[in-house]
Amino acid sequence: MSFDGKQFGAEIVQIVKDHLERNLSPIAARLDALEARLVLLEAQTGTTKAKPTIRIAAGSGPAR
Repeated sequence: MSFDGKQFGAEIVQIVKDHLERNLSPIAARLDALEARLVLLEAQTGTTKAKPTIRIAAGSGPAR
């Protein structure tokens, strides 16, 4: 019996994907519900706010 690295890698990838799906799908669903509720509340109060715009100067590097 020889080791099949490609098959092993595919199995590991599937295990990780399944794990992430199981653990992150409830969080994603809750986030969607909270965002929908926020939109509803903003519509009810008339306080819809625009998302902030972040601008970065072209060619800027890390802070020194």
